[in-house]
Amino acid sequence: MKTVLKATFALALALVASNLFAVGNLKLNIRPINNEKAFVSISSLSDSNLNITITDDWGNIVYYQESEGKEGTYKQIFNFSELENGTYNMKVVSDDIATERQIQKTNDSIAIGAEKTTLKPFFGVEGNILRCSYLNFSNANTELHFYGNGQELYTKKIGNNFSVQEALGLSKLSKGRYSAVLTSGNEQFTYNIEIK
Repeated sequence: MKTVLKATFALALALVASNLFAVGNLKLNIRPINNEKAFVSISSLSDSNLNITITDDWGNIVYYQESEGKEGTYKQIFNFSELENGTYNMKVVSDDIATERQIQKTNDSIAIGAEKTTLKPFFGVEGNILRCSYLNFSNANTELHFYGNGQELYTKKIGNNFSVQEALGLSKLSKGRYSAVLTSGNEQFTYNIEIK
């Protein structure tokens, strides 16, 4: 029993360490040049594509670009002069990591909010156990839900813990399709499972 607990703890530590390394992989820097323009610099250690999106307060996409990250950096001057005054969100996605910053545009200035990073949770099934690992950078309230046959079978309020490690036994479930859903603030992550 102690060996199983030690192995589970070691696996959890390895997942957290690899997730922490991955988070340092993507950075979004925005420096205002004047009241209309800003210098955007994105650095990534991976060579995966970068999806860059700017949305307005209502979620409408006002800018989208997909860029290859083969050089490790992306640099561009953005001209916000044609955007109306208001709040915008610039989001960059690379693999399982997303980072974003809020941009507040007025006639006189461009103000940049703090960077918020989101890393998709790890879900996996080993034997008859569903495991979920998640780093809650926003410290948002987090819940784990489990659904089958259109019904919620299990829910757990996790709270705002930074490191989330959950395991759920699946051995008593009938054959069929199930979904595990982790919600954290406004984010929702779904993992589908088929028991044969």
